[in-house]
Amino acid sequence: MSIVSSQRSLRAAARLAQRPVAGPQSPHESPKDREWDRRVAREVMHQEVIEATFDRAEAYARLGDFERAVEWLDRAATVGGELPATYRAKRAGWSRLVTHA
Repeated sequence: MSIVSSQRSLRAAARLAQRPVAGPQSPHESPKDREWDRRVAREVMHQEVIEATFDRAEAYARLGDFERAVEWLDRAATVGGELPATYRAKRAGWSRLVTHA
């Protein structure tokens, strides 16, 4: 996801969070707006899942459990596609530590 679309997603998620749960819709809001908001909310939740897997991998690495750290990065890759360069490098380093242990 690009930085611009990420920022747009965060703004839309913030807008969703401020919207009342029940009550009439804004007269200026179209069904397309509501569908867009739902799509953005799903994307934000998807990104949060990926970030949580990165956090879990980092936590296991801090504990010295590099095998579990690599497993969590593999889960992140499964959910989100290719790992960012930083996490590809961490995965390579952590994998070496696992194979040499």
